[in-house]
Amino acid sequence: MQERVVSRERATFGQLSLWRSIAKLPPAACNLPQIWALPRDAAKEEIEHALEDLERRHESLRTCYEERGEHGLTQVVQDPAAVSLETVEADAAQVAEELAAEPFDLSADRPWRARLVTARQVPSQLVICYHHIAVDAWAINQLHEEFLALLAGRPLPEDAPNCRELAVEQWSDARKNRRASARRYWREIFLAAPPMARDTGPSPVTSRWARHSSQEAAAAAHRLAKRLNVSVPSVLVAAYCMALARQSGERKLLVAVYANNRSDPRWERLVAAQTQIIPLLVAVDPDEEFGAFATRVHWESLRSYKHAAYNVDDVFEEGALHGYHGTVNGSFEGSVSGFFRYFFNYLGEYQKDQTIPRREMESGTAGRNIGAPLYLQAQDGDTLTCTLRENSTSTGFDGVIGLLRALEDVLVLADADAEPAEES
Repeated sequence: MQERVVSRERATFGQLSLWRSIAKLPPAACNLPQIWALPRDAAKEEIEHALEDLERRHESLRTCYEERGEHGLTQVVQDPAAVSLETVEADAAQVAEELAAEPFDLSADRPWRARLVTARQVPSQLVICYHHIAVDAWAINQLHEEFLALLAGRPLPEDAPNCRELAVEQWSDARKNRRASARRYWREIFLAAPPMARDTGPSPVTSRWARHSSQEAAAAAHRLAKRLNVSVPSVLVAAYCMALARQSGERKLLVAVYANNRSDPRWERLVAAQTQIIPLLVAVDPDEEFGAFATRVHWESLRSYKHAAYNVDDVFEEGALHGYHGTVNGSFEGSVSGFFRYFFNYLGEYQKDQTIPRREMESGTAGRNIGAPLYLQAQDGDTLTCTLRENSTSTGFDGVIGLLRALEDVLVLADADAEPAEES
């Protein structure tokens, strides 16, 4: 029986932005597999009921998408459905890899799928894979918390917000001035930014990554943030920019920074892909003291965050008027993301259990890859774990490893330089 459509509404800014970014990406880049450990006494029926409750509560988990009419991308919300889990006695990591490799048909499929992994026929782990258009890192962790609460019989907070309500607000006449302001801000960035960089060499684009974990860097970043009265993400993106400038010789950097768009309490617990990139244009003076530089970056970041929710099609049009079109390395064709060489994403402590470093420095080529030319993810906590993925015509790991080492050096040396001034 065909599932009933509950409602149709324009896509939110976040949904539209992600739709444009993933249009030509392979399925594995769009799918976010998770492995959730289960309580010892969790029964299959209880797990299925918990997943049904989550889908009933969060419309994004039962939303399909279609492009139609003058409004373009439309979210199509369907009725909740019963959940019947396939049970497998297998390695959870292998199951996660299989689910991640299977594409979603976003015009017809629910944007999630799951399998129940058993050990000696007893449920031990839930492998669940979400399509990125339904969730971001923040939303995944919220779903995990709510899933465990439901299994434990704990009540959840009041009814959750939904994307239809957010879309109505974002496209309303009341937000017209805010949409125009965001477009003007991007225009200002394009006018001041250096010409768009492009990989033009004859060599094919190849991919590699390095991951560095450091307790010393984590402590330094937090001490610097406290001393300077700025955020830890600001300290980290400043250190990233300084390390980039030292390695590349560039003195003006345009960085795509991921903003989760959850500062408004009404939408904080919205399960959806609310994240959009914001432009951070940073002038780097090699003689500037790090504290002053990080403070300047912090305030520039806050200014950009004011325009973090925007119509990506407006920005795409504005970019074309100022020489920003196509892509740096062939990824993100037809998307604003294609304009950037450098990306920064601060994940905080979210998802850190999904990236457990085996040693202080790792490197490889496999794994999820969105195709960004140079993409830094920072996971915070007692240890700072930075993963740097490069997709370019260069080869070898020296570049990514060297940049991660340089980032740590910037933090640790800046922290050491600040200590005597504090003590005196």
